[in-house]
Amino acid sequence: MEHEFTLGEMEHPCTCLRQLLEAEIPMLRKEISKNKYYLSQKEHHDVGWKVAEKDFVEHYLDTWATGFKAAYCNYICPAKDSCIVKKL
Repeated sequence: MEHEFTLGEMEHPCTCLRQLLEAEIPMLRKEISKNKYYLSQKEHHDVGWKVAEKDFVEHYLDTWATGFKAAYCNYICPAKDSCIVKKL
């Protein structure tokens, strides 16, 4: 049986969105920091946070975010066994 979303669920279907974001933000900062390190090594000078952040967003964010969400939803999320979003 296919689930029909209510308007509220369509706007925010993830019941653990806050927990996901609270877990994602520090990990994203760590990834940008690593990107800053590698870019700085490549350029032989400190490229700065903004450059590293822009590069990460342009080249890696989509893949990283998809992988992070999959890992969080499948292994960490407290609602992983009853999640309707994961099944979409």
